[in-house]
Amino acid sequence: MPIGMLLALVFMIVSNIMEGGDPAGLIAIPSFVLVFGGTFAATATSFTVGEMLRMPKLAIKGFGKPARLDGTITQMCDLAEVARKDGALALEARMNEVEDPFLRHGMTLLVDGADEHRIQDEMEAMMGAITDRHTRNISTWTKAAGFAPIFGLMGTTMGLISMLGHLDQPDEIGHSLAVAMTATLYGLIASNVLFTPIADKLTRLHQSEMLAKELMIDGVCSILHGFSSRAMTERLEVWLEPSARAKKAA
Repeated sequence: MPIGMLLALVFMIVSNIMEGGDPAGLIAIPSFVLVFGGTFAATATSFTVGEMLRMPKLAIKGFGKPARLDGTITQMCDLAEVARKDGALALEARMNEVEDPFLRHGMTLLVDGADEHRIQDEMEAMMGAITDRHTRNISTWTKAAGFAPIFGLMGTTMGLISMLGHLDQPDEIGHSLAVAMTATLYGLIASNVLFTPIADKLTRLHQSEMLAKELMIDGVCSILHGFSSRAMTERLEVWLEPSARAKKAA
């Protein structure tokens, strides 16, 4: 994703040069301050301090990759083999190998003798809580993407008002108009190159994580029913994309 953002900015600058423009003319500190400062302030009004402080961390997280299901399937199959040979209680000794808190909770329920209904209910409740948290986090970036063009238009309007107040200086009109339009440009860049792509990538990561967690629920319940490693593999590989299943089979 960072490469896509960088390429978008590069293409914008290249097209400006091809049209005979000067990239230095796109720099306007007042417009930058208004668009980004105003967007941050308006977004902060809509959310708590804690949610705003998480935005930089979420932006970094957005550069990550979706969850890989094949590794989870391999781990679930290994655990299924242990449970089939030595019983569910033997899984307790392997609990330290389970890094994912969600899967560890499901395996703990299994070891404690919970039935399938309770395992599904508790793990699905955890998924609901995670979804709620992710939705709030993503909405901070979605809101910022909506505010940025508005503040860009606001900056342009303010620039036009200032320009119209100095019509007695015709030599400055062109420059003033150019500076005023940079605010709209910054708003569009902030919304379409930064904020919206981050929100979309976080949404994609959330969907991938939820898919992995649904697979974990299926896997834990399959272990409860005594599936063998082979049967577990055949059951869980349906969660993979066709191309991934073909590669795994090869």
